[in-house]
Amino acid sequence: MMVIEKVRLLHFSPPSVGETTDIAVEGDRIVEVGPSLAQRYPGAERCSPGLYVSPGLVCSHNHFYSALSRGLMVDIQPSKDFTQQLQHLWWRLDRALDGDLVAASGMAGAMDAALLGVTAVVDHHASPASVDGSLDRLREGFETVGIRGILCYETTDRNGPEGAKAGIRENERFAKKVDQERKAGADPLVEGAMGAHAPFTLGDDTLTALASACSSTGRGLHVHVAEDRFDAVDSRYRFGLDPVVRLDRFGLLGPKTIIAHGLYLSDEEVELINRKDAFLAHNSRSNMNNQVGYNQRIGGYRNAVLGTDGIGSDMMEEVNFAFFKHRDAGGALWMDAFLGMLQKGNLLLERYFPGKKFGRVAPGYQADLTFWDYDPPTPLRSENVAGHVAFGMGSRMVRSTMVAGRFVVRDRTLIADGETITERARTQTQRLWERMKEL
Repeated sequence: MMVIEKVRLLHFSPPSVGETTDIAVEGDRIVEVGPSLAQRYPGAERCSPGLYVSPGLVCSHNHFYSALSRGLMVDIQPSKDFTQQLQHLWWRLDRALDGDLVAASGMAGAMDAALLGVTAVVDHHASPASVDGSLDRLREGFETVGIRGILCYETTDRNGPEGAKAGIRENERFAKKVDQERKAGADPLVEGAMGAHAPFTLGDDTLTALASACSSTGRGLHVHVAEDRFDAVDSRYRFGLDPVVRLDRFGLLGPKTIIAHGLYLSDEEVELINRKDAFLAHNSRSNMNNQVGYNQRIGGYRNAVLGTDGIGSDMMEEVNFAFFKHRDAGGALWMDAFLGMLQKGNLLLERYFPGKKFGRVAPGYQADLTFWDYDPPTPLRSENVAGHVAFGMGSRMVRSTMVAGRFVVRDRTLIADGETITERARTQTQRLWERMKEL
């Protein structure tokens, strides 16, 4: 047991700031919150890891396979539109990945996330030259660092029918492996979803197979939809259906479905996503970087969550970009709405980790916590939390990160061997870039 002493509870949504208190953690859960808990649990380990403690941050859509692309030194052909960007850069990068590169990317991505106070990442993976077992290699990084995850493989028809079948097979294999571990008494930190690229790369046969995989595993679909206008236009031209309507025709919308981006969806599609209780993952910085436009309907989703789409894992930066881009686009939402989206990532975790509660610093909840050295020059109150996040608080103030009752970062130091992870990533990066030059 551990007693975390003299911290103030900070919740971003609904916003609240508590008085100084203690937190008792046993195993992976919070068992009590209150004063002087060390006296109630005299044999417990005691620590004081920061001024404030909040529920851990959740990144609800990411691509760790891009972790080794930072500062990329490979000639990339100029692109006229987003589809060419995929062809010239990202599909070229994912084709260059092998098992060791996937593992190194996962390690680097997980380390980055933990140091930024992120306790869980929902990842969308692709490595078409190394599909079988790739989610196990990605999982190595999550478990080495100690963060929580929901992983999937990006099924697509762009690599032919056999490539699509391999993607579905990998998704099913990984999900069933997690189920077997749980039945054997384990409590995995990493779960699985059924992944797919985007409707414009998915034929009807593949959607049928994905629906079967979702049904047989009890998981949801994690898919890019209408990240660019072309995806929506293609669906209407080739199939006579809006892309979300097409997914629904195959039974692929439900409470575990994650629709990433959704910039060019109709009002009817937004209503359909809400009716099916599915999630919309908003990735503001990525959309800006790719110049694909802005999600004007972001305020209309029941379950909007925030992701980074592979631009690191800094969720404090992401929530700020989401807010300020919305303001720049003439939107009326205040920061509290975007903090609500950040908080909704915990609902997504609850749907994939049965029997666990996330997102509050309270008894019975998972001890997935972020500790902050935030000492502002103005009062921090429940009424102005959103203003502090928008105009002062950031990931540079993360001091420690705890997942399932264990510190993964303590006093700004990774518990895992960060030096080895970084050196391995640098070595593998050189190999990745060389492989990309050959494609």
